[in-house]
Amino acid sequence: MEISAYALRKTVLRIVYEKNSGHIGGSFSIADVMSYLFSNYNLVGPDSHKFILSKGHAAPILYAALYELGILSDLDLHSFREVDSKLQGHPDKVRLPEVIATTGSLGQGLSIAIGHALAIKLKGSDKNVFCVVGDGELQEGQIWESLMLAPKFKLANLCCLVDHNKSQNDGFVKDILPLDPLDEKIKAFGWNVIRISGHDRSQIQFALENFESYQNGPTLVILDTIKGMGVSFMQTPEWHAKVPNEEEYKRAIEELM
Repeated sequence: MEISAYALRKTVLRIVYEKNSGHIGGSFSIADVMSYLFSNYNLVGPDSHKFILSKGHAAPILYAALYELGILSDLDLHSFREVDSKLQGHPDKVRLPEVIATTGSLGQGLSIAIGHALAIKLKGSDKNVFCVVGDGELQEGQIWESLMLAPKFKLANLCCLVDHNKSQNDGFVKDILPLDPLDEKIKAFGWNVIRISGHDRSQIQFALENFESYQNGPTLVILDTIKGMGVSFMQTPEWHAKVPNEEEYKRAIEELM
């Protein structure tokens, strides 16, 4: 099943606008990689590959993908962020069993992914683990402990995808806590590092094919992305968690057509 990145963005826009709450910018920046992953891998169910959205505030894009797969309904989407809804502001594996990790406290998802990848390896399974983290999230110390740990166990079944949209809730990453030279730092930890445009489907395909063929350890893909990609006026840090008004919503929908 081919899932459109623009369809994902439109669903994100709709549910955030309807509930007047949620994160658009960081959901839009990973729409293309989410489109590719959920179109090409079985990521839901007991005998599936594993997917963890460590940057849990981007939950709307995950819910949009599950909606496109027919797992969530319009009624489910209408309950987004409501009390007792299974679609909380961050993924909740207790309420929504289709996700395997409750995330949103930044920095924890990659550690969880390593646990799953190691268990899969010990069981002799051929399944992979995909973990999406944010570049602002890379400022968390636990991430760097995880980056040290995964190569020790040569987890060739682990792919970490960094949404490098270069901005976070409080501004630009370079102004808050710079990460560069990011490629060299992570390579020094023993990872297979690939840097691509996170909005180019052919490059995403190349990176994931490289991941599948590389057997000497874990792979980390740096996705150079644009926050709010898809809507011109949303491509600034302020759209990390900003909700559009009626006029902005209509303008955004027109751009996503």
